[in-house]
Amino acid sequence: MFYCFKFFRKVVVGDNLWFTLPTPELELRLRLEELSKVRIHEEIIPELLEELSTAINLDGKVKHPVIVDSNTLVVLDGMHRVAALEKLGCKYLPVCLVDYQSPSVKVGCWYRTVDGHASADELLDILSTLGLTPGESSLERTMRTLAVQSKERCYLIKDAGEGIRKNYALVRRIEGALRESGLKVGYETESDAVRKIQSGEVTAAILTPKVTKVEVIEAALSGKVFPHKTTRHIVAARPMGINVPLGWLKGERSIGEINRMLVEHLSTRKVKHLPKGTLFEGRRYEEELWIFE
Repeated sequence: MFYCFKFFRKVVVGDNLWFTLPTPELELRLRLEELSKVRIHEEIIPELLEELSTAINLDGKVKHPVIVDSNTLVVLDGMHRVAALEKLGCKYLPVCLVDYQSPSVKVGCWYRTVDGHASADELLDILSTLGLTPGESSLERTMRTLAVQSKERCYLIKDAGEGIRKNYALVRRIEGALRESGLKVGYETESDAVRKIQSGEVTAAILTPKVTKVEVIEAALSGKVFPHKTTRHIVAARPMGINVPLGWLKGERSIGEINRMLVEHLSTRKVKHLPKGTLFEGRRYEEELWIFE
């Protein structure tokens, strides 16, 4: 853990001003962007949107920036923050611009863990009610297909479609059927899901297919978004705690003026570095954290 004090400001043309945080693996560019220009790639859940917009309004600030591809302005992480700020009548939002094509930005997925009083065989029976016929397989064959992993076996869902959208439409149906059967469905990283299966914390997991970066961009730009919790973006370094006042985002000032205010706001603060695997605000992060204090 250490503190970093030296950063750089950079002006490219006119209003295009940002605060640069040059971390060892990835350059992070912090600025305010026009909300209408960013594009989300996953659907918004109304309950989560209501909860988040209420929390932001009560706080009177946006704590963390939305992670955005610098080339396309596609949102990689923070879909509900975008929707919440739009709901609150904001014109701008704080973003962290990253080079999406960098190998330091990876796309993972969220496995669906299944918890409750059900055996692996009972889970397979639930899948059969959807017309699915899982067959025994190996983990190596599941990267772009659906599978069910229990402690003893892995079952490939052979009836899943070949397209990524068909697969995730089926994931939605499976989640619904599991919940209707009284089972609890959770979202875990790939490694955490496997660990929980082996420890007996959960009965099984639905192994979801990985989406490519090209598919993420296409979904956002076309407006044909994926279901909630389709992608899990792992950015080598993640800025936290920028605490932008909500009033700055209402559009009463020009984008150039408001970005100059943001740069001054961030330049006066020190930044704490936390290593990968740190538990922060109740969540364990796979990325390095750079926290403004």
